Amino acid sequence: MSSDFRTGYVAVIGRPNVGKSTLINQITQQNLSIVSHKPQTTRHQILAIHTTETGQMIFIDTPGIHNNNKNALNRKLNQTAMASAHDVDCILFIVDSLKWTDEDMKVCQLVRKTKAPVILVVNKIDKIIHKERLLPHLERIKEHVDYHAVHYISALKNKYVDELMDEIYPLLPVSEAHFDSEQVSTKPTAFFVSEMIREQVMHRYHEEIPYSVTVEIESFKYEGELCHIHAIIWVERQNQKQIIIGKQGQAIKKVGMQARQQIEEFIDSRVNLKLWVKVKSSWTDDQKALDSLGYSDEY
Repeated sequence: MSSDFRTGYVAVIGRPNVGKSTLINQITQQNLSIVSHKPQTTRHQILAIHTTETGQMIFIDTPGIHNNNKNALNRKLNQTAMASAHDVDCILFIVDSLKWTDEDMKVCQLVRKTKAPVILVVNKIDKIIHKERLLPHLERIKEHVDYHAVHYISALKNKYVDELMDEIYPLLPVSEAHFDSEQVSTKPTAFFVSEMIREQVMHRYHEEIPYSVTVEIESFKYEGELCHIHAIIWVERQNQKQIIIGKQGQAIKKVGMQARQQIEEFIDSRVNLKLWVKVKSSWTDDQKALDSLGYSDEY
């Protein structure tokens, strides 16, 4: 390890659906954060560890900061996201091309309270047709938050991400690595398995159902070369259970098949996946239920 090896924490913040998780997955080359076009897909604070010969970046992927505080889950997501900006070495403030909303302004309010240098990351740059609109857009943002630098990227297409990394490294303190070079996250494997199952539900169902779903791993064990996984898909109402199961169980079979393939690739093992769908009434607005399902404070 060189004498100028740098290690530090980088908070990745922004409103929902700006591409935070896509960026994290590109940097780590791992599907650590599930990605969906639906807002509030990310529900937990995830540490994604990226180690090179010159340093170790510890990215904090967080739920999108939003204005919806209608239930306990929404409030918990905002608390988790806002706490991530404290005691970090750098902040990536992700915005979606030329779009600007009240929720972006809410992120600005959080950023103004921090002391860490801020890199404004304009994502989805490939979708900007009228490039001449960029400078006035950035000037408007600078009226609300002072940023150290600005970078234009396409996280989905992995464009200009390396240049962003080069900007981050000098902002980190000279320090030994905090984690083993092979480690990519602090979350256990079972957590990522549950997220992969939830990701399939997010992709397959529309409207309110994905937001009323969470996944709990009941059992995760190896027998020889086969990994046996039992998981519960929790919903809030009986009709949601029926929709997810589908006629003669066909819908849940498709979710299980797609999730199993994804899990096998992630853990590099054959998987026997069994899914059950159960009802826990109004769990998204029940603090005890949230705690029991793994939504306790992560900061």
